[in-house]
Amino acid sequence: MITLIVGTPNSGKSVLAESIAMEQAKEKKYYVATMIPFGEEGKKRVEKHRKMREGKGFITLEWPENMDQRMTTIDFSHATVLLECMSNLIGNEMHSKENKNRNEAALKAKIIASIRKLSNVAENLILVTNEFPSQEEHYDEDTKRYVRLVAEVNKELITIADQVFSYIDGKWCQYENC
Repeated sequence: MITLIVGTPNSGKSVLAESIAMEQAKEKKYYVATMIPFGEEGKKRVEKHRKMREGKGFITLEWPENMDQRMTTIDFSHATVLLECMSNLIGNEMHSKENKNRNEAALKAKIIASIRKLSNVAENLILVTNEFPSQEEHYDEDTKRYVRLVAEVNKELITIADQVFSYIDGKWCQYENC
């Protein structure tokens, strides 16, 4: 089962995702952390999320990029995997040395292939992602590219997810019921 949670920053995506993971998990629970904590604010955010997971039985994997290469070392067959956050993963992949010359279509294909591979080996996969306004005057070209790529990956994830939750008008709803 693939569950996608789409919302704005600070909308409670993590709380919803962890709640779903706790309900779905029969055996192991993995938390795939994709954030590279830059600066003090990033470190505080990572610590906040670690405290939120404390005592819930998650095995944390720090995988900010190249998931497809890393996942071969773990048996996810009876596991629930919570990946937080696609937006971080996309940014990390976009700015990695390995991918600096890839266009948006190639990056999207690489990221989606990794997610499909992970969904094929995990019993349950919960994906957390952000949505951003697409047209902002203050966006530089790199940010515009990032926002487009996040939107394109999200569109593809919606098509492969079994259930999608969106944050609309201050509340969570399932995608088809929003």
